[in-house]
Amino acid sequence: MEKKENIIYTAKPVLRRPYMVCGIDGWVNGGEASTGSVKYLIRQFTAKKFAEIPASPYHIYQVPGADNLRPVTRTEDGLIMECHFPRNQFFYARNPASDHDLILFLGSEPNLNWEDYAASIAGVAKEFQVARLYISGGVLDETPHTCEPRVSCSCTSAEVREEMRKYNVTFSNRSGPTTFNTIVLYFCQINGIEAVSLSTRATYYPEFNILIPYNPKSIKAILVRLNHLMHLNLNFDWLNDGIKDFEGKLEFMRKQSPRFNAYVEELEKNYVEMPYQESLDISPDEAIKLVEDILKKNKE
Repeated sequence: MEKKENIIYTAKPVLRRPYMVCGIDGWVNGGEASTGSVKYLIRQFTAKKFAEIPASPYHIYQVPGADNLRPVTRTEDGLIMECHFPRNQFFYARNPASDHDLILFLGSEPNLNWEDYAASIAGVAKEFQVARLYISGGVLDETPHTCEPRVSCSCTSAEVREEMRKYNVTFSNRSGPTTFNTIVLYFCQINGIEAVSLSTRATYYPEFNILIPYNPKSIKAILVRLNHLMHLNLNFDWLNDGIKDFEGKLEFMRKQSPRFNAYVEELEKNYVEMPYQESLDISPDEAIKLVEDILKKNKE
């Protein structure tokens, strides 16, 4: 086990100019859009852990009114069976569909030493010569569950921003107290690492006290874009099943409550969708040949 600065390595995989995706629990993880998207990638690619940022220099476990920050234990018949501390872990995976492998970071927003924590993430990206870092997020919002969640974007350069225009995103405009995701982006920028932050809207109905902890629709809004950006060839079956269940429960509530139904309909009227459909990554000649083949098969 090797320790380098604030990173503890258990392995040093040889990777091909990897892309890096960060999912961080905390202020900008509405609907688990941030951590949920990275967990989906870890599961799909059977990613393996290779490094970790230790928790103790960055996390305060006892914060009034925030039980989720505490370590979690399980006791049975007076015996301690399990104890889990916050983990900030790096995983790697091979991507046979691309010339770039993957580094996936799953962690928790730090309470202390933001600069060191962000520098550690950027340090791993620099050491492995990451081609680009993506960090995902989710913001609670009165987005109707029947519509596609909008996605906002921040970038480390004008060139990257120009590329991201193709992905039906809005570009962030704000000043004031910032998110940790933006700090990570800043540390990538000063280290010469291309980076993109993608934050999606996560359905929240405050008037009815409806908060959806896990929103597969918001997670998919992030992943469909990453799928094309990183040539991941993702299978969305698990997410699609979750979306069907998610929408089904809320539609049942609409049928039971005329007031809730009217509320959702009003939100739908005022909502502007920006759905993203993956384009075929082929030339015009290849597209013509594809259409000809389809017509030929249909005729046969």
